[in-house]
Amino acid sequence: MIRILENFLNKEGTYVFASFLITKICSFLTSLILIRILSPDEFGVLSYVLSALAFFIPFSGGGMQHSFLRYAPMLYDKKNRNGLFQHSLYRGFLFSFCIAFMLFLLIPWLNSALGNTSIYFNWLVFYLFSSFLIELVKMRYRVNDQNKKYAKIDIYLSVLVLFLGTGLTYFYGPLSYVVVFITVPLVLGLVHLKVPKRMAVKIPEKYYSYGIWVGIGAIASQLMYSLDIFLVGKLIQDSQQVAIYRSASIIPVALFFIPNSYITTHYTDLAKNSMDKKYLIGFAKDYIKLFSVLAFVLGTLLYFMSDSIISILFGEEYAEAAYLFEILILGMIGAFILRIPFGNILASVGKSNWNAIVAFIILVLNGILNYYAIYAWGIVGAAIVTSVLLWISGILSLALFFVYLKKV
Repeated sequence: MIRILENFLNKEGTYVFASFLITKICSFLTSLILIRILSPDEFGVLSYVLSALAFFIPFSGGGMQHSFLRYAPMLYDKKNRNGLFQHSLYRGFLFSFCIAFMLFLLIPWLNSALGNTSIYFNWLVFYLFSSFLIELVKMRYRVNDQNKKYAKIDIYLSVLVLFLGTGLTYFYGPLSYVVVFITVPLVLGLVHLKVPKRMAVKIPEKYYSYGIWVGIGAIASQLMYSLDIFLVGKLIQDSQQVAIYRSASIIPVALFFIPNSYITTHYTDLAKNSMDKKYLIGFAKDYIKLFSVLAFVLGTLLYFMSDSIISILFGEEYAEAAYLFEILILGMIGAFILRIPFGNILASVGKSNWNAIVAFIILVLNGILNYYAIYAWGIVGAAIVTSVLLWISGILSLALFFVYLKKV
């Protein structure tokens, strides 16, 4: 256990953990402040346009940033890495232009759903470029084992959006937040860009398809996390029940940053050793040793303190959420131990298409099981289905990990 933690610290894992934590806190504070300073109508419009944009973001750059993170660690020559970075940058901007054009064409349809939001979407088209740029720059630092610099960019980004975004929104309205949301990652990305000289490089097989599959899997996962809330609202048609369910799920899902920070720290090592069966098995065993203990200790504390946590954070009117919280904590343990690590390991060894297939299977099961469970048991049924599916998706990812090991 001590050796595992020492390795995490040696790879500047504490900086990655801190950046994940600060990002979560800043995101929460940003939402809280915007709710306070904007009218319900303004906040509703802003939430709508950002939610709509979220379906396009996974495809920004055509997934070139994800492909670069997967394949660049396997290139030990710096010139080849720089060449691959340059290729990913130019092709990524081309893909971003195509996705941005698609979004632009869809603006009339998106606009018709909730008043006149076209001015927001006209601005947010440019976020597809700034998002890709900052992510690719961050991936280069990860590839070069500079996790500290990677973490600093994330922290700067979150803090600047928090203070500049909310500050300007207070004086100039919600559109100013959108402008900050776009320009901060663009400026940070340009500051850290450092484009290498143009050079020829051999593009790895499946380089393009890998990034696309990551985007498809991300969309399926995103839908999986939002489908239960949508079905609760659609089938029960009680806004109070939706609010109770949403409040119960905030903390369990937010805590996913803990295993994600560990995996992020070691991701490039996993990519480098994607054909080393002994390394992959050793990493998986070390991870399970550490996070089985952490998940059960944290889960037990949260489970038995559920009433106090819900009442302190959300108020007595959300007391019903405590039981749902306990159910979702059981699902969180499954995500900690199986779903998050083995899903990421599959991605790091180039099997993003397998992850996408798992995500779509779980998405279909989510819709079918939640439909019947919500009718039968209400929001308790939704919580049970969500927790069970977190374990099932983890077990499927683990099974596919063993399939991959047999092929190595």
